[in-house]
Amino acid sequence: MIKLKHLFSVICLLFVVSIFGQERKMYVDNFANILGTYHLEQELFEFVEANDIDELILYDLHKVHKRFPLGDASQNQILADFICKAKKHYGVTSVSASGETGDFFIKAIHPYNKSREIELERFDIYNIEYEYWNKEESLDNGYYCETYLKNEQLKCNRENSFGYFISSLKTMKELAKKDNLDIKTEAYVGKYTRDEVDEISSHVDKLLIHDYVRDPKYSYMYVKDRLNHLDAIHSHIEVSILFSHENNFMGKWLRNHKFQEAEETFHAELEKNDVKIAEHLNFTGFTYYNYSWFKRNKKLD
Repeated sequence: MIKLKHLFSVICLLFVVSIFGQERKMYVDNFANILGTYHLEQELFEFVEANDIDELILYDLHKVHKRFPLGDASQNQILADFICKAKKHYGVTSVSASGETGDFFIKAIHPYNKSREIELERFDIYNIEYEYWNKEESLDNGYYCETYLKNEQLKCNRENSFGYFISSLKTMKELAKKDNLDIKTEAYVGKYTRDEVDEISSHVDKLLIHDYVRDPKYSYMYVKDRLNHLDAIHSHIEVSILFSHENNFMGKWLRNHKFQEAEETFHAELEKNDVKIAEHLNFTGFTYYNYSWFKRNKKLD
């Protein structure tokens, strides 16, 4: 009888996961070149609508900021129009601004949001992409070392790079609470320890956990240990599984399969291998990297 009850709960869980609350996010790279070019914007919108994309995560905003100062309402209308159009006409429920540091959100992203009086024109989410776990980039001569850590008089290592990342998360969280703008924060994460994700989870609303495999049938096993870290700290943070359309990852598989197939395969493997994880964690959907790779692979078909 207990087994039957458990089976019923699993079936119900699968139904809920597949029908309710599953967001589909997509990184939009090369955005500085798309913005303001009608046919490129339209091509993106049509892709978004056809593939039921709920959230756009915009890269290249530092380049946009150089062309159109984002805090200046007299110059940032072009971005406001794009965001509004995506939400109003193409089924997008949220638009996320991606940056590497808290400082960028202070200088560009939050001032943009404050400058726009119409809610539909604002960013809904502040997203950080800073790969503190990337050893080479955080050591001497690495990108994060030379660009950020040395400027803060910090020794170049993973520990200090992680501390810099957390400092940015705190800044983003503080900004998100200001001015009654109802902003959420999210972080892209790759390889993390239990202690690291415990600290990260206290400063962010959503986690995008990379799951870089060639075939989704391997996706659960690839991310299993990191999900167990979240379970161990009893986290209820929103979790989105991040797949990559690059050819050395899931790009070739996705040429012949739909997003939904990848998503259903992940959940099937999750349920088959670890029902407790499926019940304990707050899975909210999937994220895809990135728009240019989808376009490139589409041309190869």
